Amino acid sequence: MNKFRYIKIGMLLSVALMCGAFRGVFAQDVVVYTEHYPPFNYLNENGEVDGLATAKVKQILDAANITYDIHMVPWPRAMQLSKTQDNALIYTITRTPSREKDFHWLVPFAPTNFHVYMRAGDNREMTSEALRAGAYTGSCIVSDISCELLAWIGMPTEKIIPNLKQSTGDFRMVIARRADFYVSEFVVNDQLRKLEGYDVSLTKPVMKLDVETGFYLAGSRELSTDVRNKIRTAYGALLDSGAYSLLDLTKSE
Repeated sequence: MNKFRYIKIGMLLSVALMCGAFRGVFAQDVVVYTEHYPPFNYLNENGEVDGLATAKVKQILDAANITYDIHMVPWPRAMQLSKTQDNALIYTITRTPSREKDFHWLVPFAPTNFHVYMRAGDNREMTSEALRAGAYTGSCIVSDISCELLAWIGMPTEKIIPNLKQSTGDFRMVIARRADFYVSEFVVNDQLRKLEGYDVSLTKPVMKLDVETGFYLAGSRELSTDVRNKIRTAYGALLDSGAYSLLDLTKSE
C-alpha cells in the first residue's frame, strides 16, 4: 500500500510541476477584448477581427513578442472582462477621468474627434453653455463612452437619456424626436449609419466637444509588470523608428 501511495504522490507532484512549467511558458499570453466599432474594430469577410485600431494592436503585440487572442464581444462585457481578468487588454477605449484608475493606459491610437449630432432639420443653436444649462436632452448608450462624455461636460443628469440598445439606440432616439442630440466620434458616425442602413444625412454634426482625450489600448490593473513593460518598450521602439504613428481622425473617410 505504501509503495502505491508513494507512486501516486510522485505522479501528482509531476503533474503539478508540469502545470507550473506550462504556466511559465504561457505567462506572457494575453486575451484582448474589443467591440464592433468600425472602422477601428470589426469582423471582415473572413470572420477575422480587423480594422484601423486592430492593425495597431497587432503591430504592437507582435513587436513585443507577446502571444494573444482577440475576442469581439459587446462593449459592456468587454469592459467587465478586461477589468476582472489579470491577463486582459482592451481597445478601442476612450481615456476619461472616470476610467483612469481602472486600467493601465498603454498605447494611444488617435486623438478623438467627438461631435454633437442633431436632426438635419433642427436649426437651433448648440453651445457648451446651453448643454450645461440643460437646454437640450441628450441620448446616450449605457456603458458606452457617450454617457460618460455627457456627464463629463456637465450636462444635468435629468437631461441625459440612457439607452440600452447598442450602436443605433442613441441615433434612433434623435431621429424619432425623443431626444435633441447624441454624441459620436466623427469618423465612426458615418460608418455606423451606413452599416446599419441609415442615410447619414438624417443628422448633422453641430458642435465639436471640447474634451481632451483619445483612443487607447489599455490593460487590466492586474496585468503583469513584465507584460506592460514589453508593450511600452515595443511601442517606444516603433515610435522612434517611425514605424508607428497616430491615426488621423480629423476628417471622415
